[in-house]
Amino acid sequence: MAILLANAADVMPVNANDQQVDSQANSRSDPIFEAMQAKAAEVAAKPYEASHELPEQLKDLNYDTYRLIAFEHEKSIWKPEGLPFWMELFHRGYIYRDEVQVYLLPPASKSADDAQRLDFDPSRFQYRGELAGLKPPKDLGYAGIKVIGKFPQSKHPLEIASFLGASYFRAISPGQFYGTSNRGLAVDIGLAKPEEFPVFREFWVEQPQPDAKEFKVWALLDSPSVTGAYAFVIHPDEIMTIDVKAKLHFRKVPEKVGFAPLTSMWMWGLGKEGPENDPRPRVHDADSLLIQTGENAWIRRSLNRLDFPSLSNYDAKELHGFGLMQSERDPARYQDDEAKYHLRPSVWITPSKPWKDGAVQLLELPSDHEGIDNIGAYWVAKQPVSIDQPIELEYEIAFLHQAPKQHSLAKVTDFRVDRSDKSSLHLTVVFQGDNLPSLPTERQLLPHIEVQRGSAKEVVVRRTAHNTVEVSCKLIPDGPYAMEMEVFLKVEDELCSESWRYLCPI
Repeated sequence: MAILLANAADVMPVNANDQQVDSQANSRSDPIFEAMQAKAAEVAAKPYEASHELPEQLKDLNYDTYRLIAFEHEKSIWKPEGLPFWMELFHRGYIYRDEVQVYLLPPASKSADDAQRLDFDPSRFQYRGELAGLKPPKDLGYAGIKVIGKFPQSKHPLEIASFLGASYFRAISPGQFYGTSNRGLAVDIGLAKPEEFPVFREFWVEQPQPDAKEFKVWALLDSPSVTGAYAFVIHPDEIMTIDVKAKLHFRKVPEKVGFAPLTSMWMWGLGKEGPENDPRPRVHDADSLLIQTGENAWIRRSLNRLDFPSLSNYDAKELHGFGLMQSERDPARYQDDEAKYHLRPSVWITPSKPWKDGAVQLLELPSDHEGIDNIGAYWVAKQPVSIDQPIELEYEIAFLHQAPKQHSLAKVTDFRVDRSDKSSLHLTVVFQGDNLPSLPTERQLLPHIEVQRGSAKEVVVRRTAHNTVEVSCKLIPDGPYAMEMEVFLKVEDELCSESWRYLCPI
């Protein structure tokens, strides 16, 4: 698989000592997580065992026939008790082939011995249409879990989070639709060989208290290379957040490990027009990768879909946060009342302490359909993993409507690429921010433009009547390859905008 390395540099790493948390303190505060860590270490010491094979009658299902299986909402776990959170279950079948065991814990449990396995029960599901009369085996297990709850202003319970497929999970804030997904871990992602997909094999779920404001889930992750213990605390508020703790034990050393990975979809939008027979101007769950490398140091990389796989590295001596952003919220910019792309969340990762010495990698893949995720983003450490040294992680996931509140610099809100000239391209980048109108007109705005595999000529900077700043230039490519560019604004020596990056095809 040919991969273009954009802005290629040596991958810089997480320092394991700085990344680790105090495991003894964690254990004292969370005895269930301590038990899950012990189980993960025990499983990692044994040869890897795959899931029990899925029966043929479920393996051969397609997307439409799998949807004929539905959970009986009246049989939701904890719904009869009138608790603030309920749980529903996903059925195995179609692409969801891995067996997941679900265990229930009593409220405020202090011992894993209290966990009771939730055996597979076909009466919890409807088998409709051509699947009526389906009789799955009694030991089938489940495919994942769904969390039903309320936001502070919600009138009715709704699905707020789900864990389904490998180590994928996702959530929403009020008024949002599912979009970008999280993953527990990415192994050998973006390499010229098949990716290894770790799977959440077990979920231990605590019954919420009658006045609970949060929902707790523990998970056992497993794959040929790694076994891990995870603790999730789900906080449905005006901004949904999920606290994540993990401890990873490696059976063998993979070529690459991606921490806190995100997965999304980008088909067309700014910089790339859609097909002639589709009038929608934008089709994507996220439009950019945002990275915070210091207190107020920001990189924004607008997404693209090329005809070849692309892997980009963005080095960070300190990573304060990163995420896949859906910046445009005007529904008229999407013109899709069904998909409602303007309501997809921006998903932001904040380490409990900055991760040091590594790189955020962005993987962009070709795709023929908006139903397929083709964007990946994750943190890669310079320091390699070790079989003898478990890795501990602690971070928060936030499902935002806008950029993180600490981002106070001017942001790129629009850009245009004109390819009408066969020998060059014309680029216009639009910056907008509360700090720009307050700048005295006598202070000169200085654009910084850097182009790899090309050059920028005829640079023009202008302030507009809309309190934006436009930077335009002519781009002259050195050859047939996509150009990687960086644009940001300064006033004298003062940085006043994020650093905008883009991989621009000729």
